[in-house]
Amino acid sequence: MKGTRTAWVAVMLLAYAVPAEGVDFFGYFRDSIGGNSRGGAQACYKTPGMDYKLRLGNECDAYAEWGFQQSIWKDKAGTEFTVGFMFDYDPQVMTNTGASTPFGVQQGYVKVKFPQWGGAQVWAGKQYYRRENIDMIDFFYLNTSEPGFGVEDVDLGFGKLAASIFGTKSASAATTVPVVPANDFAYAYWRPDVRLYGIPANPNGTIEVDANLVLISKNKDVPDLSPNQASTSVWLTLEHTQDSLIGGSNKLAVQWANGAAAQMGPGAPTGYGDDPANKDNMQFRILDQLLLQPSLKLQGLVGGMVQWKQFFAGTAKTKATQWGIFARPVYYLTDYFKLQGDIGFTQNKPEHGSAANLFKLTFAPTLSPSPGDKGGFFVRPEIRVFVTYANWNDTAASVPPKATGAANSVPDAVTNVPFGTDKSMTSFGMSVETWF
Repeated sequence: MKGTRTAWVAVMLLAYAVPAEGVDFFGYFRDSIGGNSRGGAQACYKTPGMDYKLRLGNECDAYAEWGFQQSIWKDKAGTEFTVGFMFDYDPQVMTNTGASTPFGVQQGYVKVKFPQWGGAQVWAGKQYYRRENIDMIDFFYLNTSEPGFGVEDVDLGFGKLAASIFGTKSASAATTVPVVPANDFAYAYWRPDVRLYGIPANPNGTIEVDANLVLISKNKDVPDLSPNQASTSVWLTLEHTQDSLIGGSNKLAVQWANGAAAQMGPGAPTGYGDDPANKDNMQFRILDQLLLQPSLKLQGLVGGMVQWKQFFAGTAKTKATQWGIFARPVYYLTDYFKLQGDIGFTQNKPEHGSAANLFKLTFAPTLSPSPGDKGGFFVRPEIRVFVTYANWNDTAASVPPKATGAANSVPDAVTNVPFGTDKSMTSFGMSVETWF
């Protein structure tokens, strides 16, 4: 802990030492307090085995990020060097540094912009690399944010190009797939990534195409991959963005991946079934996010996603169909007070098993800044008072906490704590969220 305190003192001194006009300070945080209808603390709800949950009035964790970016050198021609870094605070989930402290480093990078290249820039380090998400479920469906280097925003005339290479530095140990333990050089995971974006497709509509590989490289003195494991796997994404749509926009994406890439996320392939590098692993997604802002007072976000997964439970190949549909309407009663809520249904259906279903509804009166000229759906900060109701079926209720193959680090039951045979519950409380 002494080392952590020293690091934070150094960061604060650096923040005050650099010229104030040259520093861009940005970040994010959320937190909540609450209870539930059976007594005790706030409960949160998620369909077992799903990759996401509806966020509003349904986040039991605390999380924060603080980032700094500064231009450190710029010549008369406009060539510019920029450095940036970001720390995070995550007391519920172990940080990706592997440390026992809740503080970690999420970003640390250098960027060099060349105006003679039409604004293209070279980068190296670790950054939130061109991520795409569905906000109301906090699900990053396109995310390759690992240490790496590359070039972005190369103007090709018909669109722009980004080409990068990422590498996994370390990961937790697993039993059925080679990973990269801390300070071990036995295996490496390389991830070349090529994107074409901003390609005109129709009036106010553009296309983005992403091709991403996962290449497993092993030291000659360690065992070979098994015959069922692939050293090369593929992740493909095709996305259409429609702007100027009733004051908002729409994003439609189709994704396919196999083998070690089937988890569709950064890091070593440790989170997709019991044999994450198996060549027969597969995932196919179709998702859509529609933002409508017909007036400054009325906004809404509607989304949905269906996923077909093939993975291994033990040594058995299994399949699952997962889908969800959700909406969050927002209405401003005054410039600083709005009513919002969300409603959604999610289902996880194994090939040879019963479907786990979850219905979730939240109402949240909210204080926030005025919506401004471009609407107010993404205006922050927000201070909310919320009431959340959830209902689930017998199959979902029978899944124990922290089930095998959990999709993330929180318990993989319906609620964040077990409640016997109950199949419905109400939570309530206050939450705060902002980004800046």
